[in-house]
Amino acid sequence: MTDEYSSKRRTPSLSSAASPLHFALHRPGCQLESCCGVCNLFPGVILIAFSQVLVGAVLLTLVLTHGEQYDELHNTQQTQLMSAATGVVLSGVTGAGFLLLAVALTENCRAMVVYLLVASMVWLGIVSLATFKITTSCVKFGQAPKVKDDMHSMINLACVSGLFTFLGAVVYLFSFVVVFSFYHFRYVRRAILLHEAECT
Repeated sequence: MTDEYSSKRRTPSLSSAASPLHFALHRPGCQLESCCGVCNLFPGVILIAFSQVLVGAVLLTLVLTHGEQYDELHNTQQTQLMSAATGVVLSGVTGAGFLLLAVALTENCRAMVVYLLVASMVWLGIVSLATFKITTSCVKFGQAPKVKDDMHSMINLACVSGLFTFLGAVVYLFSFVVVFSFYHFRYVRRAILLHEAECT
């Protein structure tokens, strides 16, 4: 009796020691699809997709309708470089949002990898655009004695635009981390756990 009781007490301790760290966060009796708050990120992913589509479409419309004023703000009236670059980045944000929405609804694992690659390139584009705006504004601030007084307000607005673009890059990075966590726990970790279950 004592041997059986001691063996029964050793069994759960060994299983708890050998179980992955992810299992330590689970509530007992939950399924793999909705085992904890980290794994159940589907509503957040849908919200991120809708937000990307909405914000990207609204800002892209503003750039298309007020492109001249936007280029005048950043002193690129002749080349229209800033409006073109911003339009490309916002088109990428909107397209990535549509892609994320389609991937989340269809639950396609390979398409999710494609979205993560696209989102990475879009984030790099946002960071590059913010860096270009802030750098250009700092150069103009360095030439402040040569700049007219009425141009100082334009330079300040251009710098603020760059700071808001950088803030958008930070928010986009946060959304990327949320989507990547959803991809990891919903597909990668689930496949690992199912494979471990089959092996045992």
